[in-house]
Amino acid sequence: MAEPDGYKLVLLADASSRMRAVRFSRRQIILFTIVAVAFAGLLVYASSRLLAGWLTSMAMSEVLDENIELRQHLDRIGERLTEVDKQLTQLAQSDDRLRLVTDMPKIDDDVRQVGIGGVVSPEIDYGDEDEMVRKLIFDLDKIEREIRLQRSSFLEIERQLAEQADLLKHTPSIRPVEGGYVSSGFGRRTDPFNSRWVHHNGIDISVERGTPVFSTADGVVIHAKMVHGLGKLVVVDHGYGFATAYGHLAIINVYKGQSVTRGQKIGEVGNTGRSTAPHLHYEVHVDSKAVDPMDFFYDGYDIFAMTR
Repeated sequence: MAEPDGYKLVLLADASSRMRAVRFSRRQIILFTIVAVAFAGLLVYASSRLLAGWLTSMAMSEVLDENIELRQHLDRIGERLTEVDKQLTQLAQSDDRLRLVTDMPKIDDDVRQVGIGGVVSPEIDYGDEDEMVRKLIFDLDKIEREIRLQRSSFLEIERQLAEQADLLKHTPSIRPVEGGYVSSGFGRRTDPFNSRWVHHNGIDISVERGTPVFSTADGVVIHAKMVHGLGKLVVVDHGYGFATAYGHLAIINVYKGQSVTRGQKIGEVGNTGRSTAPHLHYEVHVDSKAVDPMDFFYDGYDIFAMTR
């Protein structure tokens, strides 16, 4: 008799030496194998899902921690930007005061807003940006523009101050001699030699012969020689439209083309030329027009000396 198609499993009990046979058909074995493989696959799938979930949870926890730390950094950056903005406001106030002192117009409030405009590039999507990050970027960009504006303003003020300091150095502002007294003022007077009314373009300061004569401002000597009437004469061009003349000198201590500074000795008082007694004839010209030198005798010479 032929054996049925399938497999037989023989079980042997050691204690009783009895044998028991269990028969499985091929179909049952295939079905069992499929079930076992499916169960194993399900077990592997479930394990992998659990492992993936655990790893994801760990990663998310790290991301959340990093996100919290990042937020804290952003908060600190925001605080620092706020402080920088306050300092810029103080600089703007200082800028206004400096412009007032230097006689410059204040920067308009609208200009200080340093506004910008333009079309956003379609390749850049700002929709998903964090609002806090976007605000920080905007504030930082605005502060950078304000800094550039303030730096430009300070450079302009610096140039203005330098120009004013240079103007002060080249403005006649001290007495050309120490002591003495004004024996003849600026304007119409009687000529001491012919008693005619003439215009006196300067002032005469009576002082001892040999008294040092000083340049009343920085400049360049454009004349240093004997001339008719004023005798030994020194003329200094100070720039900015200013010029001064020193006449009737006994000695000339400078030469044409020489640069001189305020307070520098340029000669000595004498009685050369058309003069009745030792004295200094002193003139101040503004834009080639003679003006009263008395208007250019300022107190506080040391203040002007500080502009050197």
